[in-house]
Amino acid sequence: MKKILIFACGILGMLSLNAQNETFPLLYSQYGINGTASYIGKAGAIGAIGGDIMASHYNPAGLGLYTRSELTFSSGMDITYTKSNFNGLNTHDSYPAYNYGNLGMVLDFKNSSKDAFKHVQVSFGLNRLMNFNNRTKIVRNDLNKSYIDAFVMDNIVNNQDSKNNFITSGVVSLDSNGTISSVYTNGTFNQIKSIRESGYLNEFSMSLSTNYENWLYLGATLGIPFGDYTCKTSFSEERYVAGQSTGYYTYNTEQDLSATGVNLKLGLIAKPVQWLRLGVAIHTPTYYSVKDDYYAEVQYNQWDGGWFPTLSYNMHTPFRFLTSAAVVLGNNKSKIAGTLSFDYEYADYSFMTFDMDDNTKTETELNNNIDNMFKSANTFRVGGEMKLDKMYLRAGYANIGNPYQSAINDGSWDYVTCGVGYKGKFYTFDLAYAYGKQSDGKYFMYSNDNNPITTTSINKHLIEATIGIRF
Repeated sequence: MKKILIFACGILGMLSLNAQNETFPLLYSQYGINGTASYIGKAGAIGAIGGDIMASHYNPAGLGLYTRSELTFSSGMDITYTKSNFNGLNTHDSYPAYNYGNLGMVLDFKNSSKDAFKHVQVSFGLNRLMNFNNRTKIVRNDLNKSYIDAFVMDNIVNNQDSKNNFITSGVVSLDSNGTISSVYTNGTFNQIKSIRESGYLNEFSMSLSTNYENWLYLGATLGIPFGDYTCKTSFSEERYVAGQSTGYYTYNTEQDLSATGVNLKLGLIAKPVQWLRLGVAIHTPTYYSVKDDYYAEVQYNQWDGGWFPTLSYNMHTPFRFLTSAAVVLGNNKSKIAGTLSFDYEYADYSFMTFDMDDNTKTETELNNNIDNMFKSANTFRVGGEMKLDKMYLRAGYANIGNPYQSAINDGSWDYVTCGVGYKGKFYTFDLAYAYGKQSDGKYFMYSNDNNPITTTSINKHLIEATIGIRF
């Protein structure tokens, strides 16, 4: 997902507009690998396994596997490396950050052995679904076309805010006849752009689950996701004439999104035979209320810029459908046991929508763009766990599918994970590592750019630890 965020942030960085963008709903629709260390170690393939507080977000029926109450807390480090390549010129940047994983509690209530519903669980959790932390730097030298010539001069006439920023700063001049001109329309140009993204998507969940006759597990979760996303860009362009620098300007922007939503998740897990579990789940769309702030400034002969009016609007994510299967060998009393689980998830991202009561034209245009830009995507997860007495060894792989119709950007992710754990009578400790990769992204500095495309690749390293208290 980060690749398209770079693309979207790049477009926003070149617009002095506080406006919605058709990629915004994807920020809150596509999830990575995060949460408890046990969940991460199995690459999230817990749809039919359960027994983890993260089941509240994926298949809440998995909470029905609990037979004891548990309190868990997870945290660690999230380190992202980004590489950009323009015509053979490579630039690297990184963003190390603290990673919150989860804080959750499952309360298990055991019924009489004569009751059909053997256990009932009530759980509460605050789970991290996505980190947006990333830094990207792009360097482009010896260009024959300026950003001013390629973009601003084509768009500034119809954009009063851009006109004021660039004219007041002195980058662009306007004569008495209304003719726009700039020295940045000739010469050769060097450009540096830095992009800093930060933020998170968390979900507070309230779940109810049960165990029917030890073969059917049912669960439901009311989810309240909330998140913040900030994208700060700094774009500098230096002009050269006859090999000599004539000066440069800097264009800075900041986009701040804050969203709060609500959704419902329903799931079940069936155990037709002792060694096999089958799971299904459905997630309703998340209905978000969004606050959108935008800032832009130009620094040249003098500074000009400021915050634009705050916008508020709604947007919706798509339905999600999950199916799972798991092979289970042994049980909790076995000295040696293990599981192998497979998860499949389907979501049609073209069903993401904006809802704006006071701007039907903008709403229609954005939703039409979403229909044309996005498609359905498949996510596959496979995870294994081996129990050696009280020790657990885990490994997994996940492929998060590409939600884009065209090949302009690939929003898919590949994750390889591993982990270890210890489960005592009254406590558990788990440690996990996940490596995520997204490659072959394409970055467009601005429209009408006839220079070679800048490609980007992102590598993510996540280290997570979870402490659990059982009672």
